[in-house]
Amino acid sequence: MGKTLLILMAGFAASFGLLAVGKNRRLVESVDRMAGQFSAYKVKNAAASGAYMALNRLYLNKTWRTGYSNLVIAGDTLSVTVIDNSTEPSLGLYRVKVTASGHNGATSNQTQVVVFDRGSHEFAVWAKDTVINITTKDSLGMVDPALRMQKAPFMPKIDHQNLVDEAEDQDHVENHSTFTPDDGYPNGSFYYSGSTPNVTHVLGNLKVKSDRTVYGIFVVEGNVLLAGESTVQGILYLPNASSTLTHTGGNTDESLVKGGVLTWGMMDGTGGNIAVRHFPQFIQKFIVNYAPDNPPIRVLSWK
Repeated sequence: MGKTLLILMAGFAASFGLLAVGKNRRLVESVDRMAGQFSAYKVKNAAASGAYMALNRLYLNKTWRTGYSNLVIAGDTLSVTVIDNSTEPSLGLYRVKVTASGHNGATSNQTQVVVFDRGSHEFAVWAKDTVINITTKDSLGMVDPALRMQKAPFMPKIDHQNLVDEAEDQDHVENHSTFTPDDGYPNGSFYYSGSTPNVTHVLGNLKVKSDRTVYGIFVVEGNVLLAGESTVQGILYLPNASSTLTHTGGNTDESLVKGGVLTWGMMDGTGGNIAVRHFPQFIQKFIVNYAPDNPPIRVLSWK
């Protein structure tokens, strides 16, 4: 009996010992997993932080390409590269790729961001849709195709309601199926009063006939039709994707927009040609008054 009891007690002791060893092993494995997850989390945050640091530098200086090399932050090693289409042509114009890599021992993580480093105000034409037979020119009147942006990667934030309210305050709301303004409309100047631009809200189409010049910012809900030798001294803003801006009429001479065009729709100068001359004075007035909340760089992708 005594011998049997001793054998049973030894068996129980061995069993409990095995259970304790197994429990301790699981505890150690669990702690290892937690440590690994924490390390991975830290490294992921380090990579994301590197991307934010680079974006901040680009925000202050769009030409910055230096990056960071083996920067140690809270025990993690961080490296950041910044390249544009001069290094990687497949990126496309005005795109900058930021690659931030975080390392800690065997653990690593990477964040990659592509940004567009231009604003819509830097272009004579900014169109969400296609642009056909449109000539863009710089402020001196020299042809510059780089001032034309079609299939724009984003559309700027415009204070549409403020534009509409300003047009109402100026009594420049035109509710016609097609509004055809007289030469010199509305007052022979881009400015309504002082430094405040003229704003006209056209609820239908806008048609500018040959040998006529109109002035100011035109918010057009329908289509814009420009005849040969017509001139718009200001900004054409078409906020609807269904809108088109076209050359029209029998006069095949060039029509001119001196200022800029911002449209969600397409532009087609077939039948003549439409020239859009970038005029910073008018564009800046539009941006400052009605589109102030647009950053100098725009994130296109983050992964």
